Amino acid sequence: MPDLFAVLTDVTVIFFDLLIYSMIFKLKRDTLLYRALMYGGCGVILFFYFAGVYFWEIPASLAAAVFMTVPSFLLFLTLSRHKGSRFLLTFCFVDTVSLIVAFIGRYMGILFQGGSVWTFLVVLSLFSILLVMGYKRIRAYHVLLDTVDSGWGTMAFSTVLIYFALIFFAAYPVPMVQRPEYAPCWLIFAAVVLACYVVFLQSIRKTLHIQKQNERLEGEKHLFQLVYTDALTGLYNRAAYVERVNTLERERGTRTICCVMLDCNHFKQVNDNFGHHGGDKVLRRAADAIRAVFSDTTEYLFRIGGDEFSVILPDCPPERAEALLADLTVELEHASMELEIPVSMAAGHACTRPGESIEDAFIRADANMYQNKSALKCRTPH
Repeated sequence: MPDLFAVLTDVTVIFFDLLIYSMIFKLKRDTLLYRALMYGGCGVILFFYFAGVYFWEIPASLAAAVFMTVPSFLLFLTLSRHKGSRFLLTFCFVDTVSLIVAFIGRYMGILFQGGSVWTFLVVLSLFSILLVMGYKRIRAYHVLLDTVDSGWGTMAFSTVLIYFALIFFAAYPVPMVQRPEYAPCWLIFAAVVLACYVVFLQSIRKTLHIQKQNERLEGEKHLFQLVYTDALTGLYNRAAYVERVNTLERERGTRTICCVMLDCNHFKQVNDNFGHHGGDKVLRRAADAIRAVFSDTTEYLFRIGGDEFSVILPDCPPERAEALLADLTVELEHASMELEIPVSMAAGHACTRPGESIEDAFIRADANMYQNKSALKCRTPH
């Protein structure tokens, strides 16, 4: 009959293996039934392994495969919330760590001539330390499993290769217990494996950190859109206009800033004749025309109130501004034909003079716009 302490050592390894599985895998359904199936299945695995090795005298390696590895894989694959690469990586990782702990225990027993009792104590101590140190990290790993979607496939493939490499080197050409002089080489390889796992986990944690940063940036972007975007037209609003002007004022140095003011012609008559819904359509179409013409400066397009719009053109000469406004007139004519509602805008522009503020240039552009508006002969809306 096999040495009882040797069998107890193997059972201890399996017990902690199953315990870590039950902690690290999240159940598909966190119900009493699922927990009963998990713990009951683990109990059955332990019983059959102990009976197979101690009473039926099946070789430990064969009993481990038949009564532990395959049944535990199927049990937790059935009950676990996570499948595919995430499950495979996690299962092989835990089994690899257990394999390393068991090997260290056996090697210590051989090295210090303590036999199976010493091996049992070393294995029990190492697993206890792992559980104490890794309890909080298991919770963090749950977050990784739930939130990180990429990177699992490649790491799972690498983990499977590492897992079988450890088993192969420990068993070929003869079991390591028959050639203990090679054990230090195997332990060095195991240390490299564990270091690789640390890099894998850090990589996943960095991915999670980046994902959280992206989510936070998306939230900030959404908040920015709520605060600084005009809901009707999608252009920036007056609050954004004030902030951008102040920022440009601080940073522009000697740059020339061209300021454009725009105002829809006869907008009150459009509302009277076509209703406020028609007026909204005109404002949205006017905003589209502004975006199309001033596509190089989309961060400087604003609806500052009612039917009034403004555009900031950094480093833009007056001639270029006039050409763009001519293009805008053509774009608005197309809009009029599409909507079958008259759409036109009065425009005025002014470029900053030496020592003049951007706000003063906007005041001049606004005055030019009203001067052009009064002189412009537009079609009367139907």
